[in-house]
Amino acid sequence: MLNIYFYVAYPYYFPHFIPISKYFSSQGHQVKYILSDKQNSENMLQIAQENSLEFSFKRAELFSKKADIVFFANPFEKAKELKALTVFLEHGIGTKSTSFFNSIEYFDIYLVEGSQKYNTLKTLYPQFEHKLAQVGFSKFDEIVNFTQENKEELFEKYNLDKSKKTILYAPTFFPSSIEKMSDKFPDDFKDCNILVKPHYLTYERAKYKKQLQKLALWDDFDNCSVLPLEEYNLVPFLAIADIMISDESSAMFEFAALDKPVISNRYFKLRWSYYLMPWKLSQRIDKSKEFYRAILDNANNYEETLKYVKEAIQNPNKLQTKRLEFSKDLCGEIDGKVSERIYEVTLKKLASKRDS
Repeated sequence: MLNIYFYVAYPYYFPHFIPISKYFSSQGHQVKYILSDKQNSENMLQIAQENSLEFSFKRAELFSKKADIVFFANPFEKAKELKALTVFLEHGIGTKSTSFFNSIEYFDIYLVEGSQKYNTLKTLYPQFEHKLAQVGFSKFDEIVNFTQENKEELFEKYNLDKSKKTILYAPTFFPSSIEKMSDKFPDDFKDCNILVKPHYLTYERAKYKKQLQKLALWDDFDNCSVLPLEEYNLVPFLAIADIMISDESSAMFEFAALDKPVISNRYFKLRWSYYLMPWKLSQRIDKSKEFYRAILDNANNYEETLKYVKEAIQNPNKLQTKRLEFSKDLCGEIDGKVSERIYEVTLKKLASKRDS
């Protein structure tokens, strides 16, 4: 029996880790979550308890001799000091700049989803190619195994009309389109269910209070539900939604990979420093992913968002060919067996490390 640790720096790492930890547990191994006490510890405590996880807030346990394998989703440089086998997986795909690519040197295994990231990293760091493992996106294991009963429960929980299309608006916190969206957004789609899933930092940081004001306006509409902070996991909502609106969240590429239409808002509320120094925005958004925007409808203003959503309702298959073509590049195999592949890769690497 091995001791498997998962270091959770932010609540939104849980959807990536939980499918993996479940598989390790099913194979008879001991799993423990080490939670950061610096980022919304109360929310993480609640998530750990709801999922019946063994957990601790003592980061020092990462450095104990008990751990055989430790998983990370943040570029934790001190991982180099661990005696355990260290594994890294990014918490998202898409247009966010992956500025910590050099973190590949910190870990024994660097998991990647599809060929796009694998080939990029191999080109950037040929000396670390032996660390790369293309396995798919662990977050999707839950979607593949999401049952009709699971869907029914969500529709009932949020009082969704099964006869209507469901639009999921999943903006990021920055750069975000929330403030640029209309106050009457839900009313513009009164014949649809509207679900709004803000990034958890929208709830956590005072600088985004105007975003909260907009969310409160929308939540008053009968056909709209703004999901609370406690709904940390976007995956179930990816499973039940028909159309997504986002801006720079990597979730829009995840949704498109499920062969569903996505409208990407390219209009943002920026901080003053970004208006004065526009090059800062280009640093934050990874230009290498512009090629993949062909699988999205890109809206330059709210009127275009309305237009593209209405088109998606009428013709959801418009970009289907491109979505299917690019999904493997970005996400790899979507077969519900990603966690199993991660298990096999890590155990093989651990055996090799112990033999050397």
